[in-house]
Amino acid sequence: MDRRIREALAEEYRLQREKNAAEEARRREEIRERAPQVWALMEKRQAMIERFCRLALTDADFTTPADELGRLNNDVRIALQAAGYPADYLEPVVRCPKCGDTGLTGGDERRECDCYRQRAFELSSTIGSAGESFEAFDERVFPETVPEGLPITQRAAMRRLRKFCEDYADAFPVQKPCDLLLYGKSGLGKTYLLHCIARRLQERGFRAELVSAYDVIRVMRDAYFGREDDTARLYEADLLLIDDLGMEPMMENITIEQLFQLVNTRRSRGLPMVFSTNLNTEEIKHRYNERLASRLFDRSLCQVVQLLGQDVRQTPRPVQG
Repeated sequence: MDRRIREALAEEYRLQREKNAAEEARRREEIRERAPQVWALMEKRQAMIERFCRLALTDADFTTPADELGRLNNDVRIALQAAGYPADYLEPVVRCPKCGDTGLTGGDERRECDCYRQRAFELSSTIGSAGESFEAFDERVFPETVPEGLPITQRAAMRRLRKFCEDYADAFPVQKPCDLLLYGKSGLGKTYLLHCIARRLQERGFRAELVSAYDVIRVMRDAYFGREDDTARLYEADLLLIDDLGMEPMMENITIEQLFQLVNTRRSRGLPMVFSTNLNTEEIKHRYNERLASRLFDRSLCQVVQLLGQDVRQTPRPVQG
């Protein structure tokens, strides 16, 4: 998932929780002013809860009498209805009851809620990957010249690669080979194609995580040093797309080891990956150890595709129409 989308979602969910808290406070104040009989029951319930908390701190064997608290909760609901309010008017206010507007569900193994994934898909059309789709692919940005090393024009080669990547995304999760590695210099369309693949999978209901290699190491480093552990999205995504492999910082005992662990673990679970890099095969072997490079270039599991041609970002865009 694009980092800008993730950051936008974090802010959206934070604001939603603030909005929920403000609405809860407004409802309590309304009840205090307009339904004193309900408010009296609420104060009685609060006093009961505080008493139970004090007892729990002083008596290790104390257990909350659920029946007593349950009866009082029921009295509050009945009193609310008698005052003309819904029975759940004073319950916590949430947009999504599954995650409580945190975006995460589950206990020890936290997972993204369905509401979070849906919002991420909706935002993807306006943030970050906006317009980056197979449907919006415009082959006219690629020149009709034949680059050294290719028997056809750069435009024709990209037309073929676009079709290959679309077939890969449409065949998922039974695509062959399992993984895909695109390499070549900057400005040849690698990142665009990764966005296209991710978007198509999201449209089909799969969990596709598109993340830069730099952010992969940031997430792994935070978990390694005992800070926030967000590695589940890397290890559990249906498809993990890593952009700009080779641009991540090389940290001793972290970068190569963590990348190897990520690749090896996903391979052992049969979870596919797509990579893009500006490095050539020899540069990859030099930057990483042989063990990791051999995993990346395992032709039985990964289709390795080289992109050749000129940087299309340096050429004028075609006139649309």
